[in-house]
Amino acid sequence: MLAVMFDAGYQKGELMITRDDIVIRKAILHILDTDHGECILSSALLNPGPEMHDFIRNHIYKIISSDDTKNCVFDSEFSPIHSILETWEESNDASFIETSRIIANKLYAAMGEGLNIPAADLLFVTFQAEGTIYLALLKMNYKRNYNHASIRKGDYTYVELSRDYSLISATSRVPEAAIINLSDYSIKLLEKRYEVNGERVYYLSENFLVCHTSFSPKKKLNILTHIINNISNKYDGRDLKTKMDTRSALQKEYIERKTFNVEEIGNTLFGKNPEKKAEFDEKVEQYNLQYDNFTVVNENTVKKLEKQVLITDSGIEISIPMETYNKRADFEVKTDVTGKSTIVIGNIDNVILK
Repeated sequence: MLAVMFDAGYQKGELMITRDDIVIRKAILHILDTDHGECILSSALLNPGPEMHDFIRNHIYKIISSDDTKNCVFDSEFSPIHSILETWEESNDASFIETSRIIANKLYAAMGEGLNIPAADLLFVTFQAEGTIYLALLKMNYKRNYNHASIRKGDYTYVELSRDYSLISATSRVPEAAIINLSDYSIKLLEKRYEVNGERVYYLSENFLVCHTSFSPKKKLNILTHIINNISNKYDGRDLKTKMDTRSALQKEYIERKTFNVEEIGNTLFGKNPEKKAEFDEKVEQYNLQYDNFTVVNENTVKKLEKQVLITDSGIEISIPMETYNKRADFEVKTDVTGKSTIVIGNIDNVILK
């Protein structure tokens, strides 16, 4: 499993792969325009200069360092892509080009089976990092744009709007992609659901790559916090302080360990309450996360843990920085004998409307 810590690098085992470690080996671009029924397969490698190298390298790094990607494993018995990659010769230009054309054609066919799957160009790239060779399949979906066109007729010139298509910008992220380790065939996958034969499916993993997927770190954290919030709301009722202390304990666990160990989190948050703990264990087992230990790449992924967001029964929303809550110097929760809570915020010099 690929473990990643907050850093400028992507961690594989004991190795840290930074953006500058990525060395582009070969690249080829194919047009998969399902909107117009055109699959135009290139017969020549790209010859990118330094600027284009940086463009490709940056997009690869955005994929491998994203908390939205999933770790996947090919179904070696049924995956045609896995079989193709086992027999090609990456170092041979002719084999590289032919393999890219075969894979691009299979992706085009998978796209054509779906409803509203975006047309795209496929950037087929191999790169090396820390002695390992990877294959990047970057699906650069088309974006519809409007541009101007000047037309001259005789002595008159008029300007009209025209619609065209563009690829991804240098600053945005490729929306669908796969990074395949050519040594062990492990996959980092970024994908979206689309309708295929009346069902919304992940067509890249299910129909194209044919691989087994896991949840992304971002999805795992969302599931974990959802389970914890539901248990707290169910069992703690009006006890606002206990609910907030539970959320605070989750954040403290992350700050201390820089990882999310699901089993230890369950023991820390609910270990003293057998009923809560039993429900926590049951819920995480439903998602096969009971023994999971995962990390995240981007600080934005854990920003939700940096504040407490409270919504009262009258619709009032209060956002409290976790640091402020943990200090308890300027914030206090009081509960009266009827179970009603009062929130006291002290030491206020000024209030700004937003």
